[in-house]
Amino acid sequence: METSQSYYLVKIKEALSIKQRNNPYYSLRAFARDIGIHPATLSQIINGKRDLPKRDCEKVLSKLNLGPKERSLFVESLRNKKNNLKRSDEDQRYLIDESHYKIISEWEHFAVLELFNIKNFKKTNEDIADRLNLSMNRVDVVTTNLLMASLISKDKDGFFYKIHHDVKTSDNLKSQALRDSHKETMLMGVKKIEDIEIDKRDFSSITMAIDPSKIEDAKFIIKEFRKKMNSLSQEGNVSEVYQLGVQFYPLTHSDSKENRSLQ
Repeated sequence: METSQSYYLVKIKEALSIKQRNNPYYSLRAFARDIGIHPATLSQIINGKRDLPKRDCEKVLSKLNLGPKERSLFVESLRNKKNNLKRSDEDQRYLIDESHYKIISEWEHFAVLELFNIKNFKKTNEDIADRLNLSMNRVDVVTTNLLMASLISKDKDGFFYKIHHDVKTSDNLKSQALRDSHKETMLMGVKKIEDIEIDKRDFSSITMAIDPSKIEDAKFIIKEFRKKMNSLSQEGNVSEVYQLGVQFYPLTHSDSKENRSLQ
């Protein structure tokens, strides 16, 4: 989907037009009040003279009647505006949201979906158990969840097949499922440091000073890195499923020393 206007701006204008369609006397000032933005700021946004302030993104989203995929596109279009990121490819990915809590939060589900990219995957519960070192009972629970979510199906011979080529979760939206997934991934990483030989893994980190206003740029660079890494799944003899985790978080406190002394 390509448009001359950012997705978030299209959705804001669309929401305003629906309000005005139902009430011809509904003003821009009333809309600004209802979504919690100063009228002058909203006027500049509507007229393309400024972007929606990122600090107001969640507040505006809470007032707009958007579905999960629309919310994700809204956030990403605002975040990626200055990077001129084209969205035509990304829009094709199937989005799962908080209603798929277990699929998002428990690592086995995405690992099973990735097994379909391995050429000699036999597409049975037995092969899943063998490849991921899981019990048959756990595999049955995971595949049942994926079947119920319409992410996989079974053919007439009883073999699984994946329905959507690419599956993604919401981006930059609050999600307990994603928080739990990140926690589980990090805990798994701790175990893998001890269990996996160094020639089959890579753990590294960097400590750096940064301007907080560059955080969105950092997120964009990390996202582009993930996309480049994912391209490796299309090359060579794909025979194993790997997990990539990137952690980027502050070590310093942004509040003053005086405030911290009172805590």
